[in-house]
Amino acid sequence: MVPTTSRALIETLTQCRLLGSEQLRQAADLAHRESDPRQLARRLGQRNFLTIYQINQLLAGRAKDLVLGPYRFLDSLGQGGLSSVYKARHVDYDWLVALKVIKKEAMASEEGRRQFLHEMEAMAQMDHPNIVAFVDVDEWENTFYFAMEFVDGIDLAKLVALSGPLPVPEACDYIRQAALGLQHAHERNLVHRDIKPGNLFLTQSAGGDLAVSTRPEEEGSARRGTKGKAGKKQKNRPKPVVKILDWGLATLRFPKGYTGPQLLENMARGIVGTADYLSPEQARDHTAVDIRGDIYSLGSAFYFLLTGQPPFTEGSLMQKLLQHKQAEPEPVSAFREDVPPRVVDILRRMMAKNPEDRFQTPAAVALALLAFSREETRELTRLCRKVAMRKTPPAARKDQTPLPAALEQPASPPGKSKSRHKRSVQSDTCGF
Repeated sequence: MVPTTSRALIETLTQCRLLGSEQLRQAADLAHRESDPRQLARRLGQRNFLTIYQINQLLAGRAKDLVLGPYRFLDSLGQGGLSSVYKARHVDYDWLVALKVIKKEAMASEEGRRQFLHEMEAMAQMDHPNIVAFVDVDEWENTFYFAMEFVDGIDLAKLVALSGPLPVPEACDYIRQAALGLQHAHERNLVHRDIKPGNLFLTQSAGGDLAVSTRPEEEGSARRGTKGKAGKKQKNRPKPVVKILDWGLATLRFPKGYTGPQLLENMARGIVGTADYLSPEQARDHTAVDIRGDIYSLGSAFYFLLTGQPPFTEGSLMQKLLQHKQAEPEPVSAFREDVPPRVVDILRRMMAKNPEDRFQTPAAVALALLAFSREETRELTRLCRKVAMRKTPPAARKDQTPLPAALEQPASPPGKSKSRHKRSVQSDTCGF
């Protein structure tokens, strides 16, 4: 019901438990001076008691849509074929979470519900910095939901859409981090089944653990840093952190017993883009896929970060699946020339058609990419790009680097003149 008076708005806030006790007291005091519910809502928004999303829902008479069990929605983060995601807060424990609400049609079958809850139980056992933290799962009035830690950032699909293909060291580092998260899941017998850029979320960490519940005042104190033993502030340098999202939803996209047209129809209805990164064996039988299927999908995401597009862009859903099985994507060198041959080899091995020819564990992928994702490598690439952007090559300079003793020219015998030792210095692009 649309509130027509300030008193009616206060009653709605009380019934829905949208405000704390002190906030509610202050809102009631404001209601005595503001008879217009819209003006009252605006004042509450100015005090950060309500979000813009909440105000719009309240004034439209949809207050019940802000409530799901013990959670209160703060904002809408997005919608997909299977679920809707909200920024929410737990009214009792004060958890700030990303709440994923599963659409009822996706949980229509008993088998689907059983698989979903089984994977949620497995998710609760994971604890890794490169996997979004699991918080809660439950059902409320025939609606299933699960809560994850809320982190600010952007997924890699949007990042590439905004900024274009990523620098090689940056792309290597993000894929390396995702591989570490997959290794953690692999050690617990979990397979994601839907690795893609949209499910790799980029955030920042200052070196500490990301708390599930964070108040604005706590965030401010965290940004100010802590004092060390000498009384000086020690500032942790923020570092990019990639977290894997959407664990547990693969069972809904690829339910047991679905094959052929049923599976394709469910994929097309469930989520756009999955076929762009799906491994060949997963398209045949998703129940038989293992961690090597995730490695192939991660390789396809790696290709996207380097080129700005999926491995195969043309054709229907079925045609893309056949291309993953039979065709080779356009070489990375057709898009850019700064990718080291060794990185191309790593990418090619990740995307091998035969699972036996791929890296057998995500840890092996992370180890292979380590040398190309260090800070020194990123700085070297930056310097090489600056040189490449110059219109004229830099003037040759004499190399004054002293030789190691083992490489020094032996002294000439007495009576003979010393020969000059000449070094030839070869430059290799970016030093890889």
